[in-house]
Amino acid sequence: MEIESPTLKKLLEEEAIIVTADGVKRLHILSDVQLITMGAEAYIYKAKFMDIDAIIKWRFPKNYMPKDLDEIIRRNRTELEAKMLWKAHSLGIKAPIPLYIDLDEGILIMTFIQGHNFRDIANIIDVDKLCNIVKTVGIYTAKLHLSGVVHGDLTTSNIIVDNDSVYLIDFGLATISKRLEDIAIDVHIFFRSIESAHPTIEEIAKRCFIDGYKQVVGEDRLRVVLKAVENIRLRGRYIAARKLRTEWGF
Repeated sequence: MEIESPTLKKLLEEEAIIVTADGVKRLHILSDVQLITMGAEAYIYKAKFMDIDAIIKWRFPKNYMPKDLDEIIRRNRTELEAKMLWKAHSLGIKAPIPLYIDLDEGILIMTFIQGHNFRDIANIIDVDKLCNIVKTVGIYTAKLHLSGVVHGDLTTSNIIVDNDSVYLIDFGLATISKRLEDIAIDVHIFFRSIESAHPTIEEIAKRCFIDGYKQVVGEDRLRVVLKAVENIRLRGRYIAARKLRTEWGF
């Protein structure tokens, strides 16, 4: 597929001169671009950026929207996603590192995370490793929530596991919020992803997530958040089947 972004085309043509103790290198700023997915909001590419394995997210123009509004939305979402990635790193959360940003064109280039998608290995790894991974996700989620960040798409598809390292990816729907409702929705989305895609590990995964979350926020705050999650499910705002009070005793 031909690359439509003028900025990406320009980066493909440009070179950089790198001076190190070992000598001088001439590198293409961008190379080996391969389209991975074409979403409704953005194209995702894998590429080399200054010889670093990278992911390119290009929020392309939407012809069905007024141009001015489209530009504002693309700019704001791109800027916010980059800020959320840096915020995650400041909290000790492993996530992609932003390498390049073009707000005018809605381009964000970030490091490519090597490893296995948790969605693909969740049902086949041993229980101890499973629990350690999900507990880490619970810790990460609680740290985000305490700092006023909601991930927005907390599913097993957006978790990468590389040996003992756990990464959160795709902060494209992340928002700044301390509203209990938004926090509870984040937790609910993760629980639903476990229930729908990994029912055989549902109980242990939820318990380990809760253990990690409680480690950061404490038991009192945990009770408040789980109560809010239960209320969301009982209202039927999202597909819901089980009451957390029955499952976890809160």
